[in-house]
Order: sequence, then C-alpha cells, then structure tokens
Amino acid sequence: MNIRIKSVFILINYLLIILVWSCHWTSENKSMVTHKLSEKKCPGKIVFDQKIHNFGTLKDGEIISYSFIFRNVGESPFKIIKAEKSCGCIEPHFSSNEILPGQSSSVELVLNTAGEWGNLIREVTIETSEGERKELQIGAYIENKQFENNLNTQK
Repeated sequence: MNIRIKSVFILINYLLIILVWSCHWTSENKSMVTHKLSEKKCPGKIVFDQKIHNFGTLKDGEIISYSFIFRNVGESPFKIIKAEKSCGCIEPHFSSNEILPGQSSSVELVLNTAGEWGNLIREVTIETSEGERKELQIGAYIENKQFENNLNTQK
C-alpha cells in the first residue's frame, strides 16, 4: 500500500506541474495576443513636398497645370477620396488607387485663365480616406487686354 500512495503522490505532482505549466503558457499567450492587438498600425499620412505654386504672369485664355507631389509617410494605405475646388477655373486630377506606405503620387491642378484678370489665388482641398484634409494653392497674375481696356476707358 505504501508503494501505491507514493505512485499516486508522484502522479499528482506530475499533474500539478503540467497544470501549472499549461496555465503559465496560456497566460503568456494571452499577453502576447493582447500586445499584438494593442500594436495598431499608424494610419496613412499624406505629406506634400510643397503646397503652394506661383505660375507668375500668364495671359488670359492660357491653360496651364502643375503637379503637387506627395507621399504616404504613415504605416497604412490611404486613398484620396475628394478634392474640393474654390472655383470653376481649376480642375484637380488624381489617382483613385491606394497609396501604400512609402509610396509617392501627385495631384495635378489645371488652371484655365479664360475670363480671369489680375492677381489670382485659388485653392483645392484634398481629403483622404484617413480623414486628413490638406489645402493646395496656386497663384498667378493674369494679363487680360479686354479688362485693361475697359478700365482705361472708364478713367
């Protein structure tokens, strides 16, 4: 009987060791899973090389464009989902593809100077799928003979 008690005691000790080890292993796994879930990637972030461009002096009726280069400096992809323009003389063009982290792309602004005169500053607000909003500006001085003639005759 003494041998049986010793065997049962040894068996119980082995079972306790296995139980303690499995509980420890499970709590380690739980903390690893919790840690992984808390390691969220940073959202995509749009950064433009420049946000203002001056065309200088242009003539009425010229159509000219400029491409604003940007890159995704975040850790998740994003898309440009909207471009709000300040007037009908400006037309934004951009890719609807996802911009991956580290990838570059551009937003082209096409300016039609027809009917414009004098100092001109126009804006386009870019919105990304991450909720970021960035404003781009273009400027120029527009020479318009018709407006200049009208001003000179009214003096």
